[in-house]
Order: sequence, then C-alpha cells, then structure tokens
Amino acid sequence: MKLRVWGCEVQEIQLMGHIVAGFPNFEASLECAKGICLGGADFLEVQFPFSDPNADGVVIANACEESLRGGFNTDLGFELIYKLKEDLHARGRESKILIMTYGNILFAYGVEKFLNKARDCGVFGLIVPDLSLQNDEGLFKKAQKFGLENIALIAPCTSPKRIRKLTAKSGSFVYVVARNGITGEQTQISPELFAYLSKVKKDCPKPLALGFGIRTKEQVNALRGIVPIVVIGSAFVQQIQNLKDKGEANYKQTMQDFTQNLMS
Repeated sequence: MKLRVWGCEVQEIQLMGHIVAGFPNFEASLECAKGICLGGADFLEVQFPFSDPNADGVVIANACEESLRGGFNTDLGFELIYKLKEDLHARGRESKILIMTYGNILFAYGVEKFLNKARDCGVFGLIVPDLSLQNDEGLFKKAQKFGLENIALIAPCTSPKRIRKLTAKSGSFVYVVARNGITGEQTQISPELFAYLSKVKKDCPKPLALGFGIRTKEQVNALRGIVPIVVIGSAFVQQIQNLKDKGEANYKQTMQDFTQNLMS
C-alpha cells in the first residue's frame, strides 16, 4: 500500500516500538508506552526485564538492571499493560502489545499462569528469544490455546529447512534478526541485507518484522517496500534514557513526537 507524504508516494510500513517495563520507573515507562503508540507504532514490545538478557546490548541491559533495582516484578508488568490498553482504548488507539522476555521469567511465574494473565490484559503476542523450537516447553502450543501469538525468530544462520519449520509455528508474522550479535549496534541497509531477506522470503510466506540495529528514519525509509514491519528497540530505550538524564517531565508527548519523526 502507498501513502502520500509531502506530495510524494511512499510505501506504507508498520513500526514495532519497544520499552523496558519499569524503566526509568513504572509511571514514566507507562507514559513512554502511551507516547510511542499514539505516535503511530502499530506494535509495541513491552520488555519484562531479566537479570541476564543475553540478546540485549548495553542500552537495554542497563535499563533492565535499573528497572529490577527499582522493584519491577512480573505482576507490575501486567499492571502496566492493562493500564496502557485501557488508556489507548479510551483514545481509540489499538496498537498491538507484545511481551518480550526470557524463558526464566515464564518458568518462575508459571507458563500457563503467565499466558492466562497476558490474555486477560489484552496482550497480542509473545517474543521469547531464548526458547528454541525444540525446547520451547510447549510454549507455541500453549500460547495458541490462550489466543496469543508466539512469534518465532529467524537469524542469518538459520537454515532454509528450519525457516520453514519456524514459519509454520510462528504467529501471523516472523521476526527476522538483521544481523548476528546483540541489540544496539547499527545495522547497515545494504545489498547484502536485501539478499538475506530475499532468501528468507523464499521459505517464509508470512510477513517479516525486521529488527536489530534499526535506529533512524533513513533506515526505515530504505526498508519501505522491502519488509512490512520494522522493529526499533535500543533507539527508543536510549531516547528514554536521554529524557531521564535531562529531567524531562512530559515523557508521553516527547516520545510521541520522537515516534512520529521516525515514521515521517
């Protein structure tokens, strides 16, 4: 689908934003989440922090540590999502909320209890990067039972055979990791990246959400027509850190403006 921006035709692309629940504190993270969604994010990853986030770079890892020091727990994460969904619904905005976390959080809480609570809060789906297809503790099947989408991840080293298996198990889209490594480092929008995405598309008929190292409006525009969903994580968390350092009071409006600028 094409839109017109400043008189020019551009390909529509959806944004998945990201917050760390409880960072820099509960209320501020809730206001940031509202701002990102009101700014135009179609999806929002709400990360439930874990003490050893092995897929995350320094920015998100530090935010997780600060949230945990501040007393974050899983029930507070669900409370944040419930309040967010309530606020967005009242404003007529229905961004899809995904919980991004690690397997230990689900196990400690109880997998079925966690999924039941997520459903009751209006969560759309889950992204749990450290639970593999063969060792998911039944998460794919259980999530489906609770009406939640468990989103599979595909990385540059994933074989075509495994891509097909992951695609079959995943929800309505698949998360494609743009490069090897951890979050935070900028990804180059290059012919090599486009070639990688073309290879994935041969074995994955579902829409692709591309993440890891997408940070700027220029990168988003370069990906229009290439992938339907772009995932921006560390850039949002870094912006929240910057606002905290400045003593910013209006997190919601500032994050709304930041999001709108990314998508303009």
